Amino acid sequence: MAGQKERTHVREQEPEPAGFYENFLEYLKIIRDRTELPHVTKSSDVPWQVGRNGKSKYYSTPLKPDAVLPDRLVFRKTIEDRNGRHTHQGSLVILGLKGSGETLVDDVRHPWGPEDLIILPIKPGGIEHQHFNMRGPDDPAEWIAFIHVPYLEELGAELTQNEVYKEWQEKHSHMMSADDFEEYDDHYDLFLDFDYADWADYTPPETTNSLYDDLVVLRNNYRKMVAQAQGAGNWAVIRGEDLEYEINPQGKMKWYLHPSFEDRSMRSLLFYIQEIPPGSRSGKQHRQGGLVHYIMGGKGHTIIDGARYPDGPKRLEWEAEDYMAIPLSPEGCQFQHFNDDPENPAKMVVTEPSHGYELGWLDLGCGFEQLENCPEYDALDDSEKSTAI
Repeated sequence: MAGQKERTHVREQEPEPAGFYENFLEYLKIIRDRTELPHVTKSSDVPWQVGRNGKSKYYSTPLKPDAVLPDRLVFRKTIEDRNGRHTHQGSLVILGLKGSGETLVDDVRHPWGPEDLIILPIKPGGIEHQHFNMRGPDDPAEWIAFIHVPYLEELGAELTQNEVYKEWQEKHSHMMSADDFEEYDDHYDLFLDFDYADWADYTPPETTNSLYDDLVVLRNNYRKMVAQAQGAGNWAVIRGEDLEYEINPQGKMKWYLHPSFEDRSMRSLLFYIQEIPPGSRSGKQHRQGGLVHYIMGGKGHTIIDGARYPDGPKRLEWEAEDYMAIPLSPEGCQFQHFNDDPENPAKMVVTEPSHGYELGWLDLGCGFEQLENCPEYDALDDSEKSTAI
């Protein structure tokens, strides 16, 4: 009996689940620790994939485990003939990189070329679209798309494939055939006759009777803005050749989308091309982060520093066709771009969500400060420099 007692032990109690709050803290830590992931994705490390909507190269996706900004969907597409045709809600942009193409947006084909911005606007019922190469299979067209995934989620976006990419269909006929896809009616009865153009001459009332009325005025003003974009020819494509570069403290930029523009069909993104002269550099900023870059041409490096870089500033090397993301961090970070080629300019696409009043515009949670100007700005006469402080 004594021996049995000696062998008797108290069973250890199983630990209680951590609970939501602790799990949420771990989730936030995972987001902050993304500053330790690679900030630059080399184009040579990204394979081309053939999918039901075309041939694409995915730089960043929500399913990519090493994505610094996993809520950004960024991918290049090459078009030899045409890609698939599908319908989903808008609020995304596509920049032409090379060749000559056309994009079908709601039954209208819009031509585009290099440095033209294709816009898929937000529209009740979604936008049906398809992309075409206009020069034949030996001279493919190419573009790159930028999507802020949370916007699609908030819009309840549903992707409906209406026509499959031919090459994918030939290899996956065992999965489905093109006959499985029928014409998709993307109009709800409520919006069967909806047309932004009907709001082109809208004039808001001088006074309103309720805050609800104010919401309706905001809705109508947005519809008028889109109608103005249609009238200005900026509904689906913004021509790069129609835009001029400005020199500001951060550099030489050509703006496509900006909160100040009232003749664009969307305001949800900031979008510009930045050119850095041979051997020169951009300005230096303190930002929250959250910017993505696609290197259109040239080679150089970016210096990024901040509290999340305990080992000191990090040097990010990049060249043409690379993708670079500036991570988010609560304290923000400082970054500056350098062109390492003494003879040729470097050119990059830059885009980020336009957060608006709800998040403090560019201030966000850590402030927005210009720490150093680019040399080209400092060389301007005082009358040509920024008036805002």
